[in-house]
Amino acid sequence: EAVAAEWMLEFACSCLCRHFAERGGAEFQRWRDVAQALINGLSQIPPHQKKMVYLCQLLIRVEQGKNLGLQFENDKRISPLESALSFWTLLEMEEIKLGKLHEDIHRLIQIQIVAVHMEKGYFKEAAEVLERLFTDSESDKPLRVKLATVIKTKDPYVPLLQSFSYSLLISKIKSYIERFMKENENNFLIQ
Repeated sequence: EAVAAEWMLEFACSCLCRHFAERGGAEFQRWRDVAQALINGLSQIPPHQKKMVYLCQLLIRVEQGKNLGLQFENDKRISPLESALSFWTLLEMEEIKLGKLHEDIHRLIQIQIVAVHMEKGYFKEAAEVLERLFTDSESDKPLRVKLATVIKTKDPYVPLLQSFSYSLLISKIKSYIERFMKENENNFLIQ
């Protein structure tokens, strides 16, 4: 049973990745539900499937990233993209070597968390998110300062947010999916 469950999870993840990349709404939702049911059925994540599970959780949350009314976490303040960032961070920890693509996706998720709140007119919440997202780390300081300035303008259409758009985030994640699928093509039963 355990082996069959692992195969089913691999297949569901493969389908989820493909439909995310193709932006296949109904099919993505169908495979999202299948993958989520399989993940929820695991008593613990097998070490060799951690990346796959984290990727599924990331995709499910990014797909709903602009829906601030949807909750994935117990803390109601946490948006789908904030939840996605936690899974991206877990995924990064599973990587042998982090590249520019990882850094780009990390920054894009951070920027889009703020941008989505601003697009919806939730400027106070955008400022609160900024406080949660950025620690006192010096490496984060330039981006934190830029985003704080953007929030003060109360203009979601400033060049910074337009340059680091949601569609760019989706595009970068698609690139990551391509690489992930290539690295794991021997693991997937059916492509």
